[in-house]
Amino acid sequence: MEVHAGSIWLGRDAALHGSAALRWAGVEGHESARAAFLTPRGRRQLPPWLELHTTTIWEAGDFVTMRGVRTSNATRAIIDFAATARPRALESSIDHSIRRRLTSVPTLARRLLDLGGSGRPGTRLVRALLLDSGGESYLEREFLRLLRRRGLPRPASQITYRRDGVRAVRVDFEYVAHDVVIEVSGKRGHSSDRDRAKDSRRRNELTRRGKTVIEFTTAQVLEDPDYVISTILDHLPVAAVPRISR
Repeated sequence: MEVHAGSIWLGRDAALHGSAALRWAGVEGHESARAAFLTPRGRRQLPPWLELHTTTIWEAGDFVTMRGVRTSNATRAIIDFAATARPRALESSIDHSIRRRLTSVPTLARRLLDLGGSGRPGTRLVRALLLDSGGESYLEREFLRLLRRRGLPRPASQITYRRDGVRAVRVDFEYVAHDVVIEVSGKRGHSSDRDRAKDSRRRNELTRRGKTVIEFTTAQVLEDPDYVISTILDHLPVAAVPRISR
């Protein structure tokens, strides 16, 4: 009710702001956000029950209409939320928004620069979190962080392959130029015939496409990083990892 009332009161030159916008979009971790709006600077007429933020950067591309309410898109909302967010909450917002295709790492990085660079509150935190974002889980983020710390190039993430127009398989990570697919999983393994059959079809489809598939468990990523790195290096040409001595 507050969202709809505020939207009607403020009109088109207002949009849901930060955490409120992320909650409206269904991003995890914002269930308790109150109605807060962003307006161009200089506008200050508002009822006492509204939280208002103003900005000198008001561009149409930052806003969308969702369920009848004008709101900041996920990219702008994340950047605005970063000014007051705790790192874990912001990390979750970034990951969930990327997972739902509401934004992307390049889009966030580009818009972050456009909106004010290093002088903007929260900028350094967003940049730090973007280094390892793009995975669909905590484990995938930790895997990306491991690669970055060890100097390996970042693989593409969440690639979908289709067959006859229908999704055949989606992979966690891939070094596309080298046809090396990397899967990380917190599951102990599939025990039913149906699950094993699904796994075999998936692997066979990737093999048919000429891919090499490497799989790592949670324990290997978190507790045996040397094994993870050495295994990946065994499947990449030396030229692909110039900072690593083999």
